[in-house]
Amino acid sequence: MPRSRRKHRLEAHVAGSVAILMIAAIPSAVSAQTETRNDQSSARQNGDGATSLPTISVSGEQPDGAVTGYVANRSSTASKTGASILETPQSVSVIGREELSDRAVQSTTQALGYVPGVFASTSAVSQRYDSFTIRGFDATLSGILLDGLRSTTAQSYVRYEPYGMERIEVLNGPNGFLYGAGSPGGVVNMINKRPTEETLREVGIQYGSDNRFQGQFDFSGPANDDKTLLYRIVGVGRKADTQFDHVPDNTGYIAPSFTWRPDADTTLTVLGSYSRNEFGPPRPMVPINGTLLANRNGKIPWNTYLDGKDLDNHMIQASIGYILDHRIDGVWSLHSGSRYSYTDLYTQTLSGLSLAADMRTLNRAAYEFDIKGNIFSTDNYAKAEWRAGPVRATSVFGVSWRRTGEDYYLNAGRAASIDIYNPTYTATLGTLSPSAKTYQSADEIGLYTAHSLTLADRVVLDLAGRQDWASVDTKNKLRGGSTSQNDQDFTYRVGLTYLTDIGVAPYVSYATSFSPILGTDFYGEAYKPTTGKQVEAGVKVQPAGWDALFTAAWFHLVQTNVRTTDPNNSLNSIQTGEVTSKGAELSAVANLTPSLKARASYTYIDSETTSTTVAAARGKAPTGQPKHMASFWGDYTIQDGPMAGFGFGSGLRYVGSTYADTANTIKVPEFTLVDAAVHYDLGALKPALKGAKLAVNATNLFDKHYYSTCSATSCNQGYGRSVLTTLSYRW
Repeated sequence: MPRSRRKHRLEAHVAGSVAILMIAAIPSAVSAQTETRNDQSSARQNGDGATSLPTISVSGEQPDGAVTGYVANRSSTASKTGASILETPQSVSVIGREELSDRAVQSTTQALGYVPGVFASTSAVSQRYDSFTIRGFDATLSGILLDGLRSTTAQSYVRYEPYGMERIEVLNGPNGFLYGAGSPGGVVNMINKRPTEETLREVGIQYGSDNRFQGQFDFSGPANDDKTLLYRIVGVGRKADTQFDHVPDNTGYIAPSFTWRPDADTTLTVLGSYSRNEFGPPRPMVPINGTLLANRNGKIPWNTYLDGKDLDNHMIQASIGYILDHRIDGVWSLHSGSRYSYTDLYTQTLSGLSLAADMRTLNRAAYEFDIKGNIFSTDNYAKAEWRAGPVRATSVFGVSWRRTGEDYYLNAGRAASIDIYNPTYTATLGTLSPSAKTYQSADEIGLYTAHSLTLADRVVLDLAGRQDWASVDTKNKLRGGSTSQNDQDFTYRVGLTYLTDIGVAPYVSYATSFSPILGTDFYGEAYKPTTGKQVEAGVKVQPAGWDALFTAAWFHLVQTNVRTTDPNNSLNSIQTGEVTSKGAELSAVANLTPSLKARASYTYIDSETTSTTVAAARGKAPTGQPKHMASFWGDYTIQDGPMAGFGFGSGLRYVGSTYADTANTIKVPEFTLVDAAVHYDLGALKPALKGAKLAVNATNLFDKHYYSTCSATSCNQGYGRSVLTTLSYRW
């Protein structure tokens, strides 16, 4: 980019930042008109000239706390100002602890199966990490948070234990103005369970398909009489096979946390966790010839596994961090959150490459690699809640910093081929040679501000902006040499929501994102970050007298600076690529009665590669992204009569067809899966059993055979039927 253009762009960014930051002066200027939170609430209730909106039922719910039933009213992910979901000008979904338990969720991807806009991988052969796309863009690495902080490096994936989570939140669309570099499609935020003031004790055992045995416990409560010290400890142990031979799904997880409340205005929570997961190799897929495409030797048997046996594939994750909140006065409060995380992903695999001419012999390569990641993340901000005449506002000013270090090595060699119709497994990798060995360190610093301005309790103006500086240094420890890269970008969101008396809130927003691309082109020039830009319009509805939230959203999302092959040099990549994703999402979540809870969604995504030098891909849909998705889950519990305590749930998940190749010539069929549950409160049978519950959950109840995704050469087989029995006891 010419220097003059860079200068003008920087000036525009600075001007934009200053324009937003000028609002910072308002809280001080109107301090004489500022009231405490309680005074504001009282004024609104007792007629200060503003119209109250009783349909916004947000009192008592913390943005990161427990969800009553299935319906959440606040989210800590979508906004740092504390705005309600109804007032947030983007699509937001929250899955609470009760719903996670009702569905007996075993992974993050399983939890996301009923969320609009999200395509969560249902590949059954490896539980290495949680893989998903949001609004057509991959968010596996850069779109996953834990308590609002990232714990990934360039290659170190994560896998979080759902039993240790209080809620899972999804923000659809760009989020750079909140979290810096990331996926334009959206972000998933896992919220840890935290200490409770009320005593909580729960133990449970699970047994199910594929010799799956799991024990779990959750203990929490006050540690002293005045309840200034609280504790919680959550644990999971699992020993399990899978539907594939030689692929385990074993887990050990422990997560202690402590809260100190020295006074009514200060809360400090320290959270730690450690987990070790054992699973299958990374790419044990089956060839496309013999699955989707014909093979003269016939169809490849279902649940065929073509990697090695007794291979070591595991991941260790450990973290320690804190969350500190302090209210200074009736206007200002402070928040600080930091975490250190360590990950170690070790892999051994005999990976399939290509079919031989006989169409039954799979050529393979042997790989051993290890990725160790050290991540420190911190996010700190000051928040002001203030009023100026008819304007009620919340303003946030913050700084975040993330430093990562990634140690990586790869050893590779030849491996024996395998007969895909009569496989014979080996447990040895053979002779391997060093192929790569690098150390990469990265820093990202962000300065941000956000403002939620409500005029006359009707019009909500949302303004947020963030300036990021990112640097990456890579050292090649095998061949020598090093590279450095520096990027910066300004991202923002502007949104407008109108609140009505009947709980209907139409909204519109514009938001941006960025994501650095590591490395240089053929000529040694650093790549520019990819950028995302989205227009979203929709309506959210919370009908009076209903504990429900309905959302309809339309979006148009464009990612630019995507790499594509240089037409003048096939060894070079140029950044003229562009991917467009546009569509609509419908969602409904409701506590319809004390007995009935439900969630439903429909997603339409029209993804297209709108600019590329690859002629066959231009105007075509990206691979692996369905155009249509729909889901429904409901749970009903009988409250009275001889069947009191008995309940059941049922779910339906539809995923439309996808394409396996960039030219869109190979179509992966659509599939529909049915889930079901039955549960019984044993306390209704006998008072002495109060707190005991028995549940049986089935996923893919009718054992539908399907391929979750395919490439031009291979396919991923989906999860078969799984039945899980849970016996839990709370007291």
